[in-house]
Amino acid sequence: MLQIHEAETSQELWDVVATYFRSIGVTMASYYTTQTHGKEPVVRREGFPETWNCKYLEENLVQIDPVPELASRSAKPFYWHELEDIAPSTEDAQRYLSLLKQANIGDGLVFYVFGPAMRNAYVALGFGPERLELSSQSIWAFQCVAQAGHLRACVLRADETAAVELSKREHEILRWLARGKSNSVIASILSVSPHTIDAHVRRIYTKLDVNDRTSAVIRGIGSGLIKI
Repeated sequence: MLQIHEAETSQELWDVVATYFRSIGVTMASYYTTQTHGKEPVVRREGFPETWNCKYLEENLVQIDPVPELASRSAKPFYWHELEDIAPSTEDAQRYLSLLKQANIGDGLVFYVFGPAMRNAYVALGFGPERLELSSQSIWAFQCVAQAGHLRACVLRADETAAVELSKREHEILRWLARGKSNSVIASILSVSPHTIDAHVRRIYTKLDVNDRTSAVIRGIGSGLIKI
């Protein structure tokens, strides 16, 4: 199997790391770069319920999600079930936690990974409905794999300097995605076939180096391609 240090593209790297995590019971995974030094944030997500993904987009929850800030300030990993105790008591944070609880996506683990020149990221791993009590050795192993993957991502990211350029139509479709519209609805709005929209969305994913609509919108917002 391809190893982390052998990955030559971001997609290859994600496939390697995600395959490992799936093999040890991870059902949901996300990766989000924080300090980007002027570059677009890198966003990767897989396995999260589509209902939660749609709500995250439709209600623009990226603006009130307290997890990135909590991860950046935490000296050690924390469980999703601990969010109620450590999240700020602001109205936005509490609203987010309420929606997350309603989504019933289960328990998981959040931790930070570190790169050169403060190019850091946070990783979230979901394991399903049962409350977690992982051993310190298991948590350490997860961190080591994620850290190795992040360092390789930093190397690859340094080589991927070309600016993201979307066509006028792709910009338009990305904005509709940010409003939570499905491909079929966008096709109706733009008076084109669903197949045409599907093709545009695949090209948007490729250009933004993501693999789902939630990640595409988050990266689009972070890079200034779209504003909500």
